[in-house]
Amino acid sequence: MSLELPLAFSSAEDASGLSEAARYLHGLLAEAAPGAEIVGIARRPGVLSKVAVRHGLIPGEVITRLREPLDGENVQVVQWQAEPRTYIAAALGLQEVPPMVLKPAIRHAHVLLGEIDLRGMSGWRGINRLLASTLTGWRIHLEPIAETPAWRSLRLAQAQRRAVDASVMGASERGAILEVQGLHAILPGNAQTQELQVRITRMDPDEGRIWVSDKLAETGQLRLPSN
Repeated sequence: MSLELPLAFSSAEDASGLSEAARYLHGLLAEAAPGAEIVGIARRPGVLSKVAVRHGLIPGEVITRLREPLDGENVQVVQWQAEPRTYIAAALGLQEVPPMVLKPAIRHAHVLLGEIDLRGMSGWRGINRLLASTLTGWRIHLEPIAETPAWRSLRLAQAQRRAVDASVMGASERGAILEVQGLHAILPGNAQTQELQVRITRMDPDEGRIWVSDKLAETGQLRLPSN
């Protein structure tokens, strides 16, 4: 399997060192979408290409037109990101940034996923993962989140109805996104403080999702909110 090495360029002259296959795709894109700043290409000709764009847009109709000269090849446009986790998630085609363990010294990224995404994100013969690795410059490993020590620890805390420490990472349509022992959890509604204790209410290994509540159990009953 021949894959392009990680690339970074800002002009046709900079792209002159690319292989013929990658240079061909770069030329097509540069002509069809001259306003887009392409900073990376990873390609398996005839199957799949991933193109990183830092500024500008490559319209969907341009990608559609390119499928014919590329023999039906799927071209995916990825928004370049300076933050590695966000960039890796985008390169894989994930809608959300999952928990990851990064090892910058050796440029390895261990991406923790539920079983559904684990099966889908690798792609046919691992092409999606390999091209995402090439595009980002990180060697990506896809691993089941349910097999991590943190997942097992939280499963035990759920069984024991024991509170665990959490911190707020952000918000989503489902609620507040918390970090709990290195994994991500959803707290329906809004978190009242940045640091809090929560109780695990549900863990879904297929989706790789964890739901929590800030209503803590005491002697088998939920604690009433203070006045």
